[in-house]
Amino acid sequence: MTQKVTKLALASRLIVLLVQLVANGALPEHRPDVFRMPVSEEQRTGCCEWLDKLVRRCLGGLRHWDGEYFLHIAGNLYSYENSLAFYPLYPVVVRHVAQSLEYFGVPLSNESLLLLVAVGLNVWLFCESANLLFQLTHLMFNDLNKSWNAALIYCFNPATIFFTAAYSESFFAYASFNLMLECLKPTDNFRFLRLGAALTACLVCRSNGLIAMGFPLYFFARQLLVKSKEHNSCWQVAKMILTILGALGVLHTFYFYIYRLYCMPTMTTKHHPQHIVDYAEERKYLVSGQGSEGSPWCQYTLPFPYTYVQSHYWDVGFLRYYKWKQLPNFLLALPMLSFMHWHCYDYLRDFMKTAWAKVTPSGYRDLVKEHLTFPFVLHAAFLTLVCTVYVHIQVSTRLLASATPVFYWFAADHMPKTLAQLKLRSKAGALFIWCTTYSLVGTVLFCNNYPWT
Repeated sequence: MTQKVTKLALASRLIVLLVQLVANGALPEHRPDVFRMPVSEEQRTGCCEWLDKLVRRCLGGLRHWDGEYFLHIAGNLYSYENSLAFYPLYPVVVRHVAQSLEYFGVPLSNESLLLLVAVGLNVWLFCESANLLFQLTHLMFNDLNKSWNAALIYCFNPATIFFTAAYSESFFAYASFNLMLECLKPTDNFRFLRLGAALTACLVCRSNGLIAMGFPLYFFARQLLVKSKEHNSCWQVAKMILTILGALGVLHTFYFYIYRLYCMPTMTTKHHPQHIVDYAEERKYLVSGQGSEGSPWCQYTLPFPYTYVQSHYWDVGFLRYYKWKQLPNFLLALPMLSFMHWHCYDYLRDFMKTAWAKVTPSGYRDLVKEHLTFPFVLHAAFLTLVCTVYVHIQVSTRLLASATPVFYWFAADHMPKTLAQLKLRSKAGALFIWCTTYSLVGTVLFCNNYPWT
C-alpha cells in the first residue's frame, strides 16, 4: 500500500507541474507590487544559459508570493526584517542542498538551482507526508478504506499548489504527521530522539508549530495515566522534559541568531551585496546590522520578532482583517472554515456529552483511552478559530491543509467505498467539486501571480 500511495502522490505532483507549465505559458502574468527576490547578475547567469532558461520556463510559476521570500532566505539568509515572518527550516535545507549541488558542479545559476531544489524537495516531502498520513490514519482507525481516502484527498486538497511551489507546506505537513505518528507509540517504545527531532522540525518550520508541542505532552500524560503503575515513570518524565527543552532550545537558538542580526551592531550594511542594499533602499526595507535602534521589537522584554513583523508589515492582528474590501478573501476561505467549524463542533459537542456522563476518576481514564482522536480535533478546532479571527483569512485553506490530518479524516468519512459510487449530488460530490476546482483554479492563478489562498 505504501508504494500505491507514493504513486498517487507523485502522479498528483506531476499533474500540478503540468498544469502550471501550460497555464504559465498560455496566460499573461500579473505584476503586483509585492516583494521579489533581488538577484545579482552573477546569481542569474550560469555556465549553461539554455539550462537556466529551461528551469525558469518549467518551474517559474512556482516561485511567486511567499515563495519569493523563501528563495530569498535560501539565497541570502535573513537580510531584510520582513523576511523574519518565515521560519528557517525549509529555506535553510534548500540552501544547503543547493550549495552541495554547486560543489559537485551542477551547471545551473544560483537562482535556478535554488528554485529547482525548492520544488524537488517539496515533491519528495509531499510523497513522504502522504504515506505518513496514510499510516497515521490506519493506526488511528484501523480502516484501510478510510486511510486510502484520506491520502487521496490529501493529494488533491484545495491548497495543493502550495505543496509543490516554493512554500513550506509540504515540509510542515511531513514534520507534523511524523510527530503525531511518533506520539502514538506506546510508552515502552517511546523513542525520544525521534520524537524530539520531529518536534524540533515543527517548531523551526512554521510559527504554528509551537501548538504541536501539545501532542507529545498530551500523549505522554495519557500513557502515564493509562499505565499508572509503571515503575520507571520518573525516568520517563525526565526524558520527556529533556526532549521538550531540547526542541525549545533549538528554536531559541534561531531567535538568538535573529536578535544578534538585528539588535546587536555586529555587522553593517556594507557587508551586504550591493543588489541587496539597492533593493532595500528602493522598497524602504530595514536590513540587518542596524543595531537595536533599527527594530522596535529589540526593546521588548522578550525580543521575539514574529508578532511585530506580522503586525507591522502585513497588519496581522485580532479582527484586523474584518473589512468590506476583504470580502472576496473571506468567500475564498469560507468552504474550509465552515467545513472545519461544523465538524469540530459536532465532535466536541458529542465528546462533552460523553465526558459529562463519566464524572469519576475511572470514568475519565476510560474516556482518555477511548477517545484517541480528541487532541487532534482540539488542535484542529483551535487552529480554525485562530484562522477565523486572527490571520489573513485567505491563508486558512493552506494552513489547515498542512497542519492537521483532521480535515482529511472528516472528509474521508463522506467518501464512498469506491470512486465509481461517487455521486455529484451528495456530500462526497460537493467535496470532490470543491477540491478539484480549487486545485485547478488555484494552480492557474498562483502560477500567473494572481492572489489565491
